[in-house]
Amino acid sequence: MTSQNQDRLHALDAVRAFALLLGIVFHAMMSFVPGAWIFLDHSPSATLGVVFFTSHTFRMSLFFVMAGFFAHLMLTRRGPRAFWADRLKRIGVPLVVGWLLIFPAVAAAMYFSIKWVYGSAVPQAMAHPPAMPHGYFPLAHFWFLYYLLMLYALVFAVRALIARLDPAARLRGLVDRGVALLVRGPGLALLLGVPLAAVLYFLPDWKSVIGIPTPDMTLIPQTPALVAFGTAFAFGWLLHRQPRLLDTFERRGFGYLIAGIALTAACLILGKVTQPASATPHDLMKLGFALAYTGSIWGWVFGLIGLAMRYLNTESPVRRYLADSSYWLYLTHLPLVLFLQGYVATMHLSWVVKLPVILTVTLAVLLLSYHYLVRPTVIGQLLNGRKYPRRGQRAAPAASAAAAPAAATAGEVLAELRGARKRYGQIVALDGVDLQLRRGELLALLGPNGAGKSTAISLFLGLTEPDAGSVQLLGRAPQEVESRRGIGVMMQEVTLPQELKVAELVELTRSYYAEPLSMRQVLEMTGTQPLAARRYAKLSGGQKRQAQFAMAVCGQPRLLFLDEPTAGLDIQAREAMWRTIRDLVARGCSIVLTTHYLEEAEALADRVAVLSSGRLIALGTVDEIRGVVSRKEIRCTSSLSAELVRVWPGVTQASRDARRLNITAVDAEAVVRQLLASDATLRDLEVRQAGLAEAFAELTKEAA
Repeated sequence: MTSQNQDRLHALDAVRAFALLLGIVFHAMMSFVPGAWIFLDHSPSATLGVVFFTSHTFRMSLFFVMAGFFAHLMLTRRGPRAFWADRLKRIGVPLVVGWLLIFPAVAAAMYFSIKWVYGSAVPQAMAHPPAMPHGYFPLAHFWFLYYLLMLYALVFAVRALIARLDPAARLRGLVDRGVALLVRGPGLALLLGVPLAAVLYFLPDWKSVIGIPTPDMTLIPQTPALVAFGTAFAFGWLLHRQPRLLDTFERRGFGYLIAGIALTAACLILGKVTQPASATPHDLMKLGFALAYTGSIWGWVFGLIGLAMRYLNTESPVRRYLADSSYWLYLTHLPLVLFLQGYVATMHLSWVVKLPVILTVTLAVLLLSYHYLVRPTVIGQLLNGRKYPRRGQRAAPAASAAAAPAAATAGEVLAELRGARKRYGQIVALDGVDLQLRRGELLALLGPNGAGKSTAISLFLGLTEPDAGSVQLLGRAPQEVESRRGIGVMMQEVTLPQELKVAELVELTRSYYAEPLSMRQVLEMTGTQPLAARRYAKLSGGQKRQAQFAMAVCGQPRLLFLDEPTAGLDIQAREAMWRTIRDLVARGCSIVLTTHYLEEAEALADRVAVLSSGRLIALGTVDEIRGVVSRKEIRCTSSLSAELVRVWPGVTQASRDARRLNITAVDAEAVVRQLLASDATLRDLEVRQAGLAEAFAELTKEAA
């Protein structure tokens, strides 16, 4: 349910889809398991009871781990505002609208199923239903959306509190190190299960066969669900801060899965879960069951994630289609499943026949509805983040030429790092970086010194090979000659023949390309006509950069790598190069730009990737990266001193410049109100959003 993005996490997409599709299988089994549903099929099954219990153990925890992981990914790429806009649209709207449309169908399916099974003889238990919980509201299977929104709000509140109490990010660094230590050490599954085990042990009338009580009958948050799924969500959130930890699960996947199976077997023995539900007494047996149960949750979760990372971490059209459709399938499946359960319940057939029929009919109907009524429509755009055109249709053409580069951005992938890792001795230069460059876009790579920018460029160019992961350049390995014929390169450090003239260097470079620009076109485009007859050794540093730029673009490359291109240029030369770069992108050239000038990235980039310590910590448009910070800049003419304002709540920095007061604030509205109350002579008040520089500083500080 994340927004469509250009760096697809195939294995984790598959895990999330599996959790949702397993939910459909789980609900389809209910009528065959004693005590699990309002009626029991004529063909009950103890075998299905075991499968039913086992799947219920981990499926929602697995989903919430993925939800936390992708939530942090979206926040780092798009910022808080875009995050909430997306979540309210794609979680909030399905919760409200979906419940209003689907719950009546659920109720109708239950009614007809009960009539088919019991006729007019309503069972005693149904004639006198149990008392409803406080805050009763029949959320049905939509409860997971309700809890997702709650967890988003909780994690943002905790995040804001930590940012206020820990401005230097020491606590966040300590937490990251602690998580890494736990993941790489033994006993993580049991340790993560302890909070939930304690809650379940002290829960009155807890029925072991139920496991985590489903919070589907009330709007009041339920402690077991909050602890269970909040722990899973928080772990997923922290895991995305260090995605390299996924390697540990990949290596230990089979071990975790075996542990999960063994602990589930222990639960089956201790709880006799194939029998009808009964309250578990408060004794050592209950404590042992609770610990085994919660440990099994994390054994299954880590094992399945690890196996997906090992075997499903490549692109597959079928898996991607199922991942996209799984959200729709899960939201809409329950009425059809309940209807079919009631319809087949009285038939004298084995569950071995009935269950596959229920699943086959349900999935066939819903996949057809998804393919024709959802995927290419506004519903698909709401659920998947985009509409997929029907076969034979083309995407709507751009409204103007100005829109062409944006349309091209969503097209062909020209260069890609996938899980790229590179180490130099003890120094980790890149740590599992996934990055794509698409046709007609400019991608700016930002990061402090040593962040991994130059290593990423070297991998793209085939100058070095990754220790792990893969690299593609124009659809091939970067070492292939055909790949290199389509690129242009301007590196920060380069040695060229000092005795050659600029025109000779450009001509030599032109000779490598099949269809280069003419010499006149190159010199005019790059403004290097005055330098053409001068020897390279006689040029200043800035002029050498201009000559190198002319060499980089002379072959009309499809893909251009610019490493600090404007370093050493004066303002006029820099602006001229910016104009040329914009023109190249408008013509369809794709550019990877590394720069220390944040205003350069702000002026040129379609997308910005921020690297820190070898990790990709943020990826998105300039506006999305800027949206990561909530700080604003306030300027005004005031008699107040900077020292006085600096200690106000919400102010992070204050200084004076001539008569004007400059303030950086995390709560601009409160600061403005205090300014107006404190200075009656206040005038020339300006408030603006913090820029890319502030966002970059905050991102790299948080990742440090």
